[in-house]
Amino acid sequence: MKKIVLCALLLAASFASAMAGGLVTNTNHSASFLRNPARMASLELDAVYYNPAGVAFLKKGFHIGLNNQSAFQSRNITATIQNNPFVPATAMDNSLYEGKIVSPVIPSLHFAYVSDRWSISSHFGVPGGGGKLDYANGLPMFDVMVRQMIYDNVKAMYMGNGAPESFANEQALGAAGVASVNSAFSGQTFLFGWQVGGTYKLTDNLSAYAGARLLMAKAKYEGSVYYAVSDQEQSMDLLTEQSGFGIAPIFGLDYKLDRLNLALKYEFGSNIEVKNSTSSFPVQFDQVDALARFKDGVKSQSDQPALLTAGAAYDLTNALKLSAGMHYYFDKDANYNGLEDEINSNTVEYMLGAEYALFPKLTLSAGVQLTNYDVTDNYNSNTGFMVSSYSLGGGLKYSATDNLDLNLGVLWTNFDDYSKTANYNGIDMLEQYERKSTVAGIGAAWNF
Repeated sequence: MKKIVLCALLLAASFASAMAGGLVTNTNHSASFLRNPARMASLELDAVYYNPAGVAFLKKGFHIGLNNQSAFQSRNITATIQNNPFVPATAMDNSLYEGKIVSPVIPSLHFAYVSDRWSISSHFGVPGGGGKLDYANGLPMFDVMVRQMIYDNVKAMYMGNGAPESFANEQALGAAGVASVNSAFSGQTFLFGWQVGGTYKLTDNLSAYAGARLLMAKAKYEGSVYYAVSDQEQSMDLLTEQSGFGIAPIFGLDYKLDRLNLALKYEFGSNIEVKNSTSSFPVQFDQVDALARFKDGVKSQSDQPALLTAGAAYDLTNALKLSAGMHYYFDKDANYNGLEDEINSNTVEYMLGAEYALFPKLTLSAGVQLTNYDVTDNYNSNTGFMVSSYSLGGGLKYSATDNLDLNLGVLWTNFDDYSKTANYNGIDMLEQYERKSTVAGIGAAWNF
């Protein structure tokens, strides 16, 4: 059995978010985010990412934080082929294709040095991708396209031997239905980001930040397709890796007044061009435009969109803090290899959260995030489907000492039901999509 990479649709999914965030952007970069997603006005160490201008209001000195998150997702597709002249409907009737993402290690690192007016900070994380997607029993698009190819080959064989067209059609249809088709697919994508910048306290209440993030993209796709008709067997092989980089400037403002803190951050979009390193490419794919784009050396885009965030946090009492936030992704301005034309409106997220100091050393927190994707059916495919969702987070912070905080958090995401009728070379397929996600994290923040 050999390997095949999935056509151009993979380009849409190459850096699709494996965790919380936009179409291609991850925003969960700390265990604190998992326990309360409304971090946009944070004045804790994860402000290095969420509210870098707010770093000016941290305790003076050095701050170091280390987090790890473990992400678990299921992305299942149930496919039913519609009546057509090429493949019997019984060949794919409520066929289930199970996809899983298991990413036990997704690290992030925060660093800050805070002085009277000036502060410097740095963050390392995974702002895009972040997991390996496995479809052990392949994808609907594989099965239907292979069966249609079997139909075409068998019909051509009978017609070439002088059989009547009606008889050739009957034999080809039967072969397409009984053929043994096995496939598998896996795609692994990571977009690593290293952010560096400085914050200046303009007044006792107002601070400003300027910095940039270097983005490094890595991806690998492999799969397998095998089919057999009677005593004829066929397999194909293709393996592709991609790499590229980009830079995104970042600016922020923070205003702190007594119990209230307000924050803004704007990340510029980044142009990320990835280049294929293809070790094997079957010659029969040369005439298939979608697959030909995965030839060795071919370049494509995996941009990160510009992002505007706003947040507010208010200490209602000495023990209770309320927070709210918003993410606005400028997806329509990014280059998604033409799929930006299938986006009706930019992605928006809203967050609400609360923290309660149960004891001096123990703080409990919870929050909710609402994510609204507005894309057409043409944007979603077997290899990447984005549907609106809501997320619930919860967890705790334990202050082990005056200088050491430990954070634990879990974020559970429920996605809307989604279905579409896809068309593969004239064959309609009813596809029902189901997606679930759980992310758990642990983090430590130390200052000295």
